[in-house]
Amino acid sequence: MNPNYQRKSMTLTLRTISHRFGCALIGAATLFGPPGAAMAQEAKSTQVGAPTAAPAKDFKDERALAALKSMSGTLAAAKTLSFKVRGIVPTPSPTGQYVSLFASTRVVMQRPDKLFVEARGDLFPSDSFYDGKTVTVIGADRKFYTQRDAAGGAIESLMHAIQPGSEATAPFLDLLVADSYSLLTKDFTSALWVGQSTVGGVKTEHLAFTAPGLDWEIWIGAADKLPRLMVVSYRSGERQPTFTAEFSEWKLNATVPAKTFSAAIPPSAVKLEFKQIGPAK
Repeated sequence: MNPNYQRKSMTLTLRTISHRFGCALIGAATLFGPPGAAMAQEAKSTQVGAPTAAPAKDFKDERALAALKSMSGTLAAAKTLSFKVRGIVPTPSPTGQYVSLFASTRVVMQRPDKLFVEARGDLFPSDSFYDGKTVTVIGADRKFYTQRDAAGGAIESLMHAIQPGSEATAPFLDLLVADSYSLLTKDFTSALWVGQSTVGGVKTEHLAFTAPGLDWEIWIGAADKLPRLMVVSYRSGERQPTFTAEFSEWKLNATVPAKTFSAAIPPSAVKLEFKQIGPAK
């Protein structure tokens, strides 16, 4: 195991609350939620669509690409959307063993510039608000908060500008951008329609993709074209080996009260420095 990777990963759980809040914000706060949120995976593949003669890295199944494009179009067309995510992130411990961190998160989004994330879990339990002008993250215990101006930015720009390495810890953020299909297929090297599966009682299409440094799979509802399960395995650099996220309780184009995106900061809460990871967009 790479010792630098081990040290970097463990800072997420072992550093002080002030550091964690300074770094968390949208990227990690979006994904990490309540402890004990077990992943329910019922995906049983019933059909495989890849011809054995084609090298995997060169195979591009049009059925997989079509299904992914349908999902992207469904999400992009929604003026508002909300869903819940449950996930597992394996993280190296000081002993060298990988331990599983659980996540459960509720996300409410209104295009083009409003977002609410309620995260309760092993990492960064918090409420995150973006009202089109300001990003505010309040600790779940209501004792700490951090805030910064972010007026005029689209949600996807905001998420990628203030993320603590979301490619590793929050890969499904890519599903929320305006054109997720173009982003997800930008560097892909293979696409495979694996077959039909059942995830959480929903009939899905199981797709598998490869790209430099990672393999990823997604299960998309056959009828509603919404993501139901996502598994990303990182193959290079200082990456967590596998991230798993299960999606449920999708609601598209429902009315969302304006107060959903407004942060009410407790008078006694201590303000912490807002630490930005990477260049602002």
